[in-house]
Amino acid sequence: MLAVTCEGLKKRYGVHVALRGLDLEVPQGTLFGFLGPNGAGKSTTLRVLADLVRADEGTAKLFGHDVRRHVAATQRTTFLIENAVFPPWLTARDVLRRTASYMRVEYDKDVLERVGIPQARDRKTGGFSHGMKQRLGLACALQGKPDLLVLDEPQNGLDPQGLRAIRTILAEEHARGATVLVSVHRLAEVEGLCTHAAIVVNGRVARQGAVESLLGDDRPRLRLLVDDVAKALPLLQNAERDGDTIFLDGDHATAAAAAAKLTGAGIAVFELAPVRRTLDDIYLDEVEAPA
Repeated sequence: MLAVTCEGLKKRYGVHVALRGLDLEVPQGTLFGFLGPNGAGKSTTLRVLADLVRADEGTAKLFGHDVRRHVAATQRTTFLIENAVFPPWLTARDVLRRTASYMRVEYDKDVLERVGIPQARDRKTGGFSHGMKQRLGLACALQGKPDLLVLDEPQNGLDPQGLRAIRTILAEEHARGATVLVSVHRLAEVEGLCTHAAIVVNGRVARQGAVESLLGDDRPRLRLLVDDVAKALPLLQNAERDGDTIFLDGDHATAAAAAAKLTGAGIAVFELAPVRRTLDDIYLDEVEAPA
């Protein structure tokens, strides 16, 4: 089942086109990274899902319910959209209690400990730093153990300790069975954490799916180190030299054949390993592709 479905979302702000027919599918139970550079359309998409912005065209659904027509669409979902803002005269405890009451869920008194600001429980939010407000916003989103968390760049303004806390919380929420949709523009924050991802470029999803599938290269490559590059190259097909390293197109069978051929020719093979792509590679392929 899909926790989030967007079909053909289009949105224009005056002359600026934010979304150009965006399609998105977030399977239930996934930790889903929503990746893209600033201005790609990530925040607009999440605002449409929260029904804070109405798309000019297309549909957005949460757990199969249209966000514009069914209250049930958002009853199982919490949002942290861009920067968290609170009445400056309220304490963190006040904010959480009011949030829990509004959501009709039990107040979680331990959530400030989870986000790393237990000492701020009785402090007024008017004196909070940007990072503390982000942590309090995340604490609000965690109230009631939602089935779906939608977080728009929750790492903004956080120090390294805060970033580590965010990663821990995302992993914990996913482990308890929640679906987590988190938008980021710095891949280091989700690399090795997300099960699924989508890359947004210029108002469209350029690629999406399970991370393992995204990293599965249609052109598998091998990295080869030998004692005599000049002698080895003529013996290999689809190979190219980069300094003292040979890159070879092929899979495991190619690797075995290459190793046998080279050793048979008296060439010492020091290393023969697959070249694994990263989310950074996929991201840059899409973001830097010609428009």
